[in-house]
Amino acid sequence: MKIIDNIFNHSEKIERAYVTIGNFDGVHLGHKKLIREAVKAAKKNKGVSVVFTFFNHPKEVINFSNAPKLINTIEEKTYLFEKLGVDYVIFQPFTQEFLSLSGEEFVKKILHEYIDSKEVFVGFNFGFGKNRAYNVMDLKELCLQYNIKVKEMKPVTIGGKVISSTLIRNTISNGDLHKVNCYLGEPYLIVGEVIHGKKFGKMMGFPTANLERTDKAHLPYGIYGGLIKIEGYRKEFDAVINIGRNPTLKPGEKSIEVHILNFEEDIYGKKIYLQVIKHVRAEMRFSTMEELKSKIAEDVSYWRKYLKNIKNGVDYGDNS
Repeated sequence: MKIIDNIFNHSEKIERAYVTIGNFDGVHLGHKKLIREAVKAAKKNKGVSVVFTFFNHPKEVINFSNAPKLINTIEEKTYLFEKLGVDYVIFQPFTQEFLSLSGEEFVKKILHEYIDSKEVFVGFNFGFGKNRAYNVMDLKELCLQYNIKVKEMKPVTIGGKVISSTLIRNTISNGDLHKVNCYLGEPYLIVGEVIHGKKFGKMMGFPTANLERTDKAHLPYGIYGGLIKIEGYRKEFDAVINIGRNPTLKPGEKSIEVHILNFEEDIYGKKIYLQVIKHVRAEMRFSTMEELKSKIAEDVSYWRKYLKNIKNGVDYGDNS
């Protein structure tokens, strides 16, 4: 997959492109349906699939004080797009200059001149151009003169709710991980580099990989069970995850700590891809390190039993 940081600085035209456009925050089920359609059409017509998205959230420019926390970082989006089989991703900086483009300029300059667009795939609520004054019908009309097809995708719903980044962001805040993962179509993702911590976990017999906490929409503080991929390793590993403030050992210090089951290798500096599958319990404060150690042992034991029962077709239930 090729990544372009700014289409206006890209010297070579992208030929025979099947393009999907959007902010794609969260890369949820609706986004995935849209992107898969573009990938499928590109393969069928011997072209290339292109995701045109933004490096920063548009609201950071339009109304900074109202800009939401991102569900996925750029790194996480890149990983998810690649999994979907995309050929090109354009992370366009959303600037005042880009904001001032009219709908006509957007179609002519970007979809026609910089990209040899054959078909464009957009969501039902797609808006573009200055002040988002142009809609899907306008896009279809403007694309006609360049012989570009436009396909509008219907909304994807679960339980009568239209899946959207706003819905997912609110559900993350509420801590309903099951619904979050249903809306995303896969477990909530955290990608980061392993950094040095204070080694408290190792001292207690439960070494952890510490991740730098990025500025995104995080799940509520607590203990979670998940699955982890490590840069350079083919195998995936089960893990118990602490997203929190470490009230017992490191009060107020926000962090993400991952205890990887049956794994003791040095992975400092490596990138890890963490899928958060299930909430185990809320964050707690303990009076002594021994109490904390005992509870961590319970958490690890619970997750091992849960995984064993799931393999046997039995849901072990919630531990909260």
